[in-house]
Amino acid sequence: MKIALVNHTFSSSHGGLERFSVNLAAVLVGKGHEVHAVGMCLEELPAAVVLHPVRAARRPAWWRPLSFMRGVRRVLASQPFDIRYGLTRCHPLDVYRLGDGVQRHWLRLRYPSAPLRWLACLVNPVHLVNLYLERRLFAPGGCRLLITNSQLCKRQVQQYYSVADERVTVVYNGVDTALFAPAVIAPLRTDCRRELQLDDSDIVILYVSNNWRRKGLAVLISAMALLGQRGASLRLVVVGRGRPAPFLRLARRLGLNERIRFVSPTRVVQRYYAAGDLLVLPTVYDPFANVCLEAMACGLPVVTTAGNGAAELIRAGENGYVQSDPGDASELAGLLAHCLDLQRLRHMGERARETAIPYSRERNMEQTLGFFQWLLTGRGAPGM
Repeated sequence: MKIALVNHTFSSSHGGLERFSVNLAAVLVGKGHEVHAVGMCLEELPAAVVLHPVRAARRPAWWRPLSFMRGVRRVLASQPFDIRYGLTRCHPLDVYRLGDGVQRHWLRLRYPSAPLRWLACLVNPVHLVNLYLERRLFAPGGCRLLITNSQLCKRQVQQYYSVADERVTVVYNGVDTALFAPAVIAPLRTDCRRELQLDDSDIVILYVSNNWRRKGLAVLISAMALLGQRGASLRLVVVGRGRPAPFLRLARRLGLNERIRFVSPTRVVQRYYAAGDLLVLPTVYDPFANVCLEAMACGLPVVTTAGNGAAELIRAGENGYVQSDPGDASELAGLLAHCLDLQRLRHMGERARETAIPYSRERNMEQTLGFFQWLLTGRGAPGM
């Protein structure tokens, strides 16, 4: 097959969606397909991938996504492709993977009242552009098939846009269960914890994100403070891109600044999974945070929210916990209170690993390829 993959950024050192783009390209090339990558940043892709750099206007901000879509359309119209697969909002496509979530839902979460939403859209027209692109994409002519990475997002697509059931299906994220594995990370634990100045008796909460506000870092710090002396053994390691200053001020005010370590973004995040005892991600909204699946594959229990599609894999008290209200630090503190025993955490981590194993990267790619084949031949689509 001749396949065009469309995303703003292809890179293993950015977020989960960007890494997924690179991994998918590598798998498709490995299976003998002709792969074309269309995007603004094209990094760390296999040499066999045909690159199509797209330039997009930087100003005004609202014009950038439309400018990007125009560039993508020119590439897609320049030659015939069997499959046009998009990981970002543009149309028309054959397959769109909804990795960024539903913009309409996110706006309702961020601006609960309609007047606030209208004001936000007037102040920042990028919201209006994204809503326009989303509506066009989810309309019958926008794409032939929608792939969501959680039941959460499938429900939202149908709730907000009445997308027919036969046009939307769920393919859960995949993880490299050989790379993200207890046996692989165990030798890294001692050195990494020493580097972070952590004691063997410390219970280390790992937080991995490049969006600290939306993904609840302040709520997590507040929850730790609410535990008081009960949580004295807890330490927090924050990995990702962000501004530590406001969170350090919060931690200092709560008396926790000595118990928090900030680590710059890294391509070897396994080192920090090795140092951690559990992953906590109190995100307001995530279609499916892949760091949760990576942590589980490494043998770490996960605490996250019902607003994260990855919560669909978590069984409370067995391989982690699910927080119902992402803004409730008291609720999160109550869940963390169940995570103060290292032996219990290790037992939960074993169950987390068992949960993650079926969700391999290979399974995800095979399901994706199955849908490609189905679109071309009408036969063999899994899960339809």
